[in-house]
Amino acid sequence: MLRRLRPHLTYANVIATLALFIALGGSSYAALTITGKNVKNGSLTWRDLKRNTLAGSRIKESRLGRVPRAANADRLNGLAAVQLLVRCPPGTFPAGGTCIETTARAPASYGTATNECGRAGGDTTLGRRLPILSELRMAFQRQGVNLAPGGELTGHVYPRPDGGQDVLYIANQTGSSTGTVPNDGNTPKAFRCAVDPIN
Repeated sequence: MLRRLRPHLTYANVIATLALFIALGGSSYAALTITGKNVKNGSLTWRDLKRNTLAGSRIKESRLGRVPRAANADRLNGLAAVQLLVRCPPGTFPAGGTCIETTARAPASYGTATNECGRAGGDTTLGRRLPILSELRMAFQRQGVNLAPGGELTGHVYPRPDGGQDVLYIANQTGSSTGTVPNDGNTPKAFRCAVDPIN
């Protein structure tokens, strides 16, 4: 075999073969040593990138689709977000984690107001009650809900040293001003009933 090869081993053939090996080895070396410094910014496409190599600041979030494992992301224990909102009985609106009547009732004493709220609504919950001060304050922050003239009763009752009781009422729209009236049936005030949400 060496005898057949010897006539073809000319200087030109040897140099050409050697040049071929150097050229192939050189391109392999170049492919192994190219780094990010050698690449122009923004010149690579998604096909040029290895999976899971981009950081969040490099990703245009508006073009991302839903992650397959997050198909239930809009639900909590099978409930949609709208089902988690406070739902109130008709004629009431959410305020302070409860539902408050939209319209104030006619002035009454604390005892009468408490009884009227207890019988009101026909809700699935156990009757209604007078709201506490913080609930009324939140209710009056809602646009279009106005305090009745003369203020509205709360569910707060305070004992007096003489054995009587005073009832707290809210005196202005923001709830920053309050007052008390004796719980004797002679000083009626308007009131609203509160009820637990129906969900």
